[in-house]
Amino acid sequence: MEMSMVGNPYLLADARGRRADSGGAAHVLGRFAPVIAACLALPFLRDNLLSFAALSGVARSSGAVGAMVRVALLLAAVLALRAYDLVVRGPDRGVVDLHPMRATAYVRARLLRALREGAPTALAAGVVLLPVWPDLPTLLGGVALLLGAWASGVGMGVGVNLAAPTLGADPRFADALDVVRGQNPRAQAALVWAPAVTLAAVGLALVAAAGGLDSGLRGNSFGYFALSLPFVVAVFGARLAFVSGDTLARIPAVLGEVDAAYAAVEDAEEGRRVYLEWIVPRLPATLRPEVLRVLRHGWRAERTWLSASFLAAAVAAAAGWSSSPEAASRLVGAGGLAAVGIGLLGARLRAGDPAWLSRLFPTSNARFASLIVTFAWVQPVSLAGVATLLVRQGTPAGGACLRLEAVAFAAAALGATLPVSGYVPAALIVWAVGVWA
Repeated sequence: MEMSMVGNPYLLADARGRRADSGGAAHVLGRFAPVIAACLALPFLRDNLLSFAALSGVARSSGAVGAMVRVALLLAAVLALRAYDLVVRGPDRGVVDLHPMRATAYVRARLLRALREGAPTALAAGVVLLPVWPDLPTLLGGVALLLGAWASGVGMGVGVNLAAPTLGADPRFADALDVVRGQNPRAQAALVWAPAVTLAAVGLALVAAAGGLDSGLRGNSFGYFALSLPFVVAVFGARLAFVSGDTLARIPAVLGEVDAAYAAVEDAEEGRRVYLEWIVPRLPATLRPEVLRVLRHGWRAERTWLSASFLAAAVAAAAGWSSSPEAASRLVGAGGLAAVGIGLLGARLRAGDPAWLSRLFPTSNARFASLIVTFAWVQPVSLAGVATLLVRQGTPAGGACLRLEAVAFAAAALGATLPVSGYVPAALIVWAVGVWA
């Protein structure tokens, strides 16, 4: 395996890193956690996303296409944000401008890594295909649509993010950037709007492909050709990534200029403020330093993950906004799953601490502080769902609200005490118990 990658040192480094991180069955279980979670969530999707399963004929096919395009758009969005993290905010940003880089080899390695890491999420998205498996044309069209979302989300995500520094410095794009940048420098605007450009291009391709698939299932064979559009976008994005590979060294410089621009207009204390820092003064004095450390560590190391909690809160609110008797179960299923995902942050942050840190700076409050912070991070999800459910159904829904908070607290406690490999199976068991209780 290593001999086949001698020509690309970045692929070799990725392979060695994967072997170092592997931990037997627990590692495999953690890697495929999205697939497991999607299968467990399947019963709660039946009334919303999978309602087409009760239909027949053309209505069933059209309903399946509608569900698949929504899942494909969500999959592409997740992969595009991961590509942003990998290229712009990843750990490589501190060295790409200091060491000689083989741009083509590096871009190839990043594309393959993004595809590999996105594969479990793509498989999880495939659960929407389970109700249509006897219908071969719809099944094959759905597979093509999800594969297109996987490829285009990664290809355009990496390509647009790598091209952003060049576009930000190009006078031809100055007017367009001036329209959207507000008070931000053009270079920052290019990086900030790169994910939006990715989602717009990929989204249009996926919607057009879904329309072609629906047309093909209705008898127009030429409609199936539209399924190639996401792959065309993926190839364009990959090509853009290779062409823009020489700009790798500009990304840390652009981010450094952005940070310096903000540092010039903010006071020293403002630069250290992070999400939920307002809870620190309300805690006992013995807990404040450790809680503040965890808050700052999480906001700086996992900002994208924390920002995604607001999207999860919107999903939980939508799940609770229903008068259906099944709404409570759907809320506990969807909100509890989001709580499990956010609870993983506690384990991830502790895994990033060097082994000598706890010995050099011993503290008895570290795990308790992690529990407090992780539980606070989960609250937007649980409170949004609880609020909408109580508004629609009143006090009879109180039991479901308590179950959701119990799952959130258990996930936070597990994240504060277990390693990543142990957290994933334990948290999924807690989630399943909370759902089926």
